[in-house]
Amino acid sequence: MTTPLLKTKLYIPPPRPNLVPRPRLFQRLDEGLHAGRRLTLVSAPAGSGKTTLVSEWISRVSLPVAWLSLDEGDNDPARFLAYCIAALRTIETEAGIKGSSVGATARAMLQSPQLPPPESLLTALINDIADLPVSLMLVLDDYHVITAQPIHQAIAFLLDHLPQNMHLVIITRTFPPLPLSRLRGRGQMSEIRADDLRFTLDEVNEFLNRVMRLGLPSEDVVALQTRTEGWITGLQLAALALQEDQDPTRARAFIAAFTGDDRFVSDYLVAEVLQRQPEVIRHFLRQTAILDRLTASLCDAVLGSENSQAMLERLEEGNVFLIPLDRRRQWYRYHRLFAEALRSTLTQDEQMRLHQRAARWFEAHGFTGQAIRHALAHASTSGDWDDAERLIRLAAEETIFEGGVSTARGWLDTLPEKRVRADGELATYKSWVLALTGDMALAEAYASAAEALFRQTGSGKTPDVNLGKFLALRAFIALFAHQDYGKAIRLASDALRRLREDQAHWRIIALWAMAESQERTSNIAAAIATLRTARQVGRAQGSQFFAVTVALFLATALQIHGQRRQAVAVCQEAIAQYSDEAGRPSPVVGSISSQLGRLYYEANQLELARKYLDQGLALSEQLALDNSIMASLGFSAPTLYAQGETEAALQALQRAYKLALQTGLADADWYLAGEVNIRLRQGDLAFAQRWAEMAGMSPGDTPQYVHVEQHLVYARLLLALERLSDARRWLDRLERFTRERGLFRWLITTHILQALAAQQCGEHLAAREYLSQALKRAAPEDYFRAFLDEDKRVITLLPEVRHITPQFVDRLLDFAGSPGPRVGIVASPLVEPLSGRELEVLALIAAGLSNREIAQRLCIAVGTVKRHLNNIYGKLGAHSRTQAIAIARNLRLL
Repeated sequence: MTTPLLKTKLYIPPPRPNLVPRPRLFQRLDEGLHAGRRLTLVSAPAGSGKTTLVSEWISRVSLPVAWLSLDEGDNDPARFLAYCIAALRTIETEAGIKGSSVGATARAMLQSPQLPPPESLLTALINDIADLPVSLMLVLDDYHVITAQPIHQAIAFLLDHLPQNMHLVIITRTFPPLPLSRLRGRGQMSEIRADDLRFTLDEVNEFLNRVMRLGLPSEDVVALQTRTEGWITGLQLAALALQEDQDPTRARAFIAAFTGDDRFVSDYLVAEVLQRQPEVIRHFLRQTAILDRLTASLCDAVLGSENSQAMLERLEEGNVFLIPLDRRRQWYRYHRLFAEALRSTLTQDEQMRLHQRAARWFEAHGFTGQAIRHALAHASTSGDWDDAERLIRLAAEETIFEGGVSTARGWLDTLPEKRVRADGELATYKSWVLALTGDMALAEAYASAAEALFRQTGSGKTPDVNLGKFLALRAFIALFAHQDYGKAIRLASDALRRLREDQAHWRIIALWAMAESQERTSNIAAAIATLRTARQVGRAQGSQFFAVTVALFLATALQIHGQRRQAVAVCQEAIAQYSDEAGRPSPVVGSISSQLGRLYYEANQLELARKYLDQGLALSEQLALDNSIMASLGFSAPTLYAQGETEAALQALQRAYKLALQTGLADADWYLAGEVNIRLRQGDLAFAQRWAEMAGMSPGDTPQYVHVEQHLVYARLLLALERLSDARRWLDRLERFTRERGLFRWLITTHILQALAAQQCGEHLAAREYLSQALKRAAPEDYFRAFLDEDKRVITLLPEVRHITPQFVDRLLDFAGSPGPRVGIVASPLVEPLSGRELEVLALIAAGLSNREIAQRLCIAVGTVKRHLNNIYGKLGAHSRTQAIAIARNLRLL
């Protein structure tokens, strides 16, 4: 169940009756909107009438408006963005848009425990907004409460990339840390400031004598306008005080004594207003001041009464700083300044009692986050933390897994440290949020505290689900903090025995840690089986991020296991599952798209490879996820090099290498080894030798799973240096290692390099045997690049072993441009039959028609023709029109 959002934060405050009209300000706001500016900034101190002005203006504008009233809790980037998305989705109903999915991708991204950068989610959101058929406005009210720098950066990003159909309004007491100077300089911002909001003399007269019905003479109106300098809250407070005493003499004396700055005026007049109110109203105002939002049943619960609805209506009618938050007059809030002053009159005992009652009401109505806020406020005074801890136990897990790591950490940081360390479940959650935010040392300290408690209070034969969560966390830390794979597997196994089937998030974490560790310590088939289980759990759980992450790891493991076709199927399914109705993939599949491009590269389908690699990099950059960007760059380099773009390939690897060093999120050596591999193929032995020396490589090293590709580059260097004895000894180690671990894709390359080494040593029969073994494993999965990427001498050896896999060798020779023998050519069967439409397109490309001509002939779009061509290339294993036609003729399809 998703944590509920407060709908009242999304309501536009309705226009209040009998407001003073402010046409001069409405005109200023209109000009900013119609001049195509990006931002309207309404900035002034508390009580200046900012929100009232904007809500009244909005009621006059024929434009859909999304409104978000912010509070201190919105400093969690995940919560802030969730509310922004919810606000924008109200536009769909208001504008009557059908079939829109504004924010669908961004909402799915919010489900990740490790929240992507806010800019990444905003990219997906911006794209959705740009696709809307209407113009709209987003209003962020009370923006001054936002102090989190990631949110300011996200709003700056939004302003830099704001769609043409969107206008942003920010209402704030202080200037936000945004690029305001740049926006002013470019004429992209309109401003309403404190001086603009001050009431003119005519407006003061209108307010005091028409709205408040005081009947003051002109000299008193002038006096109040002078004393308040047009500050509306000061005027309102003064008017309320004057309403209680109609004696002209005392009124004039009151006005004459009206001095002081905003804060002192506020304090003085609130006291005056409270003292002049009937006891029942005074009691209601003070006792409900702790509430950010008021509704009748909540007020009843806090007050222990049953007449709150009538009281709220009475206060609204009396204009006592009560602002309605919905059209049905069910939810309200006090003016911020008024509420602050009211709260200052409460004793600690009163605050403690009221917060406790509010917490119970919010919990009973399903608003656990608000319940926790009040429970923590109660506990900070009373010292009784039991209720706060109980509520945090209920909400922490869901909050973390919905991306609210900052919120959960804030709750846990507020609790006394000793109490967190003394509670196994709370210590587990604290350790988890610390681990997710990169503080592994402190995460371990809390994990150790939790472990000691669980060991002391173990529940015997009954599975302890809290201990299961803790063990999954311990497995995560063992894997990623210490690379202790054996321990991670043991912990994950123990966790899975204790976790219930419905605890999908924790089960996926345990399975993920187990699979990653299995890859590094045993046959990769075990990891594949574990990942398949995790994939099933992820599908049932419905989290995009978990499902996509597991699919990516599964596809990678299958590829390393030498099962390229299955890996392709996993990638294609994930991309299809997370694409919209128009076929546009979600940014979350960026890494999978790059992986699919890599798999097509292996089959020498270079055009398809390039398509998915480019798409993967573009999607990963949308998300700004460094790991995905690095992987996309690294995967793209071989394809770029194969297509003759050597410099672009090297630049991609160098960019990825620098990013890996900066972030520490990936093994930078993998990207450096990729560059070394290209340099070697260009004959730069000196570069490769320096790399091997700096890495301290030796033929006597023990192979390691995470470095196998670097090990293979080192083997190529040894061969290039003609250190044949060292090369063969090293390759024999790699052969045993990759065979035992089921790393068959790497075993193929190992056999090819062994064949080259044997050939250089004059052992021709041995070379043929190694090459035969490589062909037997490569042919069923179309691993063409395994041969094409090695020394060209491999191609000259192929005709001698053609009988092992004739069709595969013939296609290899075609790819390599070799005139080798073609005895008894038999067409390779198709992976998947061509559809009727694909056969039509195939016949037309064989006839020499262009894409546009084919589209006209078949009455379809050019984009559809391109999609059919990509499908044809994939099914035929071709990478160009010419090759597709040749293969199709061999298969008698033409």
